[in-house]
Amino acid sequence: MITVNILMTAEDRVKELKVTGHADFSAHGSDIVCSAVSVLTQTALLGLVEVAELDLKYCIKEGFLSFSIPDIDESDKKLKACAIIDTMVMGLKNIEENYSPYIRLIVKKEV
Repeated sequence: MITVNILMTAEDRVKELKVTGHADFSAHGSDIVCSAVSVLTQTALLGLVEVAELDLKYCIKEGFLSFSIPDIDESDKKLKACAIIDTMVMGLKNIEENYSPYIRLIVKKEV
């Protein structure tokens, strides 16, 4: 199962994302759930770096992706980053709704 851990700020903004595991929906190389999650999360990461021009910490390995979003002061960067992240989260929630035995989203709020 893929587990997506999302840490939210007090202002309901994604602060950290961590994706672990494999869906095991089908054979390695033809697993549409793993592929969909990988495409969404890696494209969001690319958008944060290339479009929103954020300098963020991230890690990508086989079956693992994580990144932390820094505080953003510039309104243009913040708007772009929020749009990218919110779209990614909507996509992940949609995958979870349709393939719940293979993916689980855990959303926690920062204390």
